[in-house]
Amino acid sequence: MKILVLMPLSESHSHIAMAIYNSLPHEVREKSFIMPAYIDYLLTTKAVENSIYAVSNALLAAQICWKQAEEKKENLIIFGNIDNSFKFDAIFNCQDLQEDLPYVDGRAEKMQELVKGSEIEYIAHDLYTNKDSKMPLHNAVAIADFLTAYLDTDPHLEEIAAEYADRLKSLEGDSGNGDNQA
Repeated sequence: MKILVLMPLSESHSHIAMAIYNSLPHEVREKSFIMPAYIDYLLTTKAVENSIYAVSNALLAAQICWKQAEEKKENLIIFGNIDNSFKFDAIFNCQDLQEDLPYVDGRAEKMQELVKGSEIEYIAHDLYTNKDSKMPLHNAVAIADFLTAYLDTDPHLEEIAAEYADRLKSLEGDSGNGDNQA
């Protein structure tokens, strides 16, 4: 199964992506590609000149991950975005960990403008948009639980969404001071 979690292609979303990633089980982490963290890594280490090169490298790396997962018939979760010619079993979005917001990515839009008509247009020809998302997600632990459950089964979205909502309520209701104990 392949899942795309739409997330801005920006190093500023690396902390959101990594919070989710760190809440995933080890075996799911191994099948995940975190584009905002990769962009942050490329910029921090100065492996690329600027954010445009970092985003283009992340888009290419995501395509390689998708192709490898397809060849090996393995699960894959990509956090970020990719050309919509790469198909996914499910697409969700995460813009914020505190609330459900629609997916918006000014950098991805700018990237599409910059590569239009060039020899590298294929990397960002037609990226996924908010309208492709089945639903927005928030809360790192609940998202990790939801994605893990989605990968582990052949789910009916409604059932998994209801479990996610219940898990989210329990996490948000837990003040951490033991008040919810029976």
